[in-house]
Amino acid sequence: MKRLATLLPLLLDLVVPTAGYFLLHALGMDDVWALTVAGSAAGVTTVVNSVRRRRVDLLGALVCAELVLSVVLALATDSPRLVLARAAFYLAIGGGALLASSAAGRPITYPAAEPMATKGDPVRARAYAATWDQSAEFRRIHTRLSSFVGIGMLAYAALRLVIIFTASSVADAVWAQEVPGIILLAGALVLIRLQVPKLRRIVDAQQAALTSGDEAAHPVGTDAPARLTRNAENR
Repeated sequence: MKRLATLLPLLLDLVVPTAGYFLLHALGMDDVWALTVAGSAAGVTTVVNSVRRRRVDLLGALVCAELVLSVVLALATDSPRLVLARAAFYLAIGGGALLASSAAGRPITYPAAEPMATKGDPVRARAYAATWDQSAEFRRIHTRLSSFVGIGMLAYAALRLVIIFTASSVADAVWAQEVPGIILLAGALVLIRLQVPKLRRIVDAQQAALTSGDEAAHPVGTDAPARLTRNAENR
């Protein structure tokens, strides 16, 4: 159930724009506005989550910009293919940002994975932060993940444009452009799934080291009197 809850937003981002377009088009809405409304609906949850957290990350900023551009394009053009192509632009930005973050030495996947890796535990959060400084393997895995996903997003953006402007109809372009996205998503999930056990072991080791260090440096705690009594009795 937890895995389904994690994947649900991604699945909705793929299904809602496609299903929404065909539904709105069947109800008589023209292609431009059907694509605009259906494509924007999936991003509303991202905007709501950004407002709720009172923090806008890269994804939230891109989604907000896409929503604005969607309306502008719908008002300024009568080309449904151009409206449909807007998502490729943001895919390219996202892929470029992933590659740039890897080159800069702090991949986007590192802060993005922190909430899932720490689950609000302050001790785990401290271990997660320390692991970045202490483990070259940990940094290398995140750099590779960001690079591979970034390259995949750039390739998907280019392929999406080819499909949009060569498809025989707008309806064919709408569903055909999502096929490479499903393949990319599946590949990214498999890649991340293969790396998660390694990342978890590295953070677990760091957390154990920090915990043992804290106990050695701060032996006195709420059960310290009981431990001292037991030690005296053992002697």
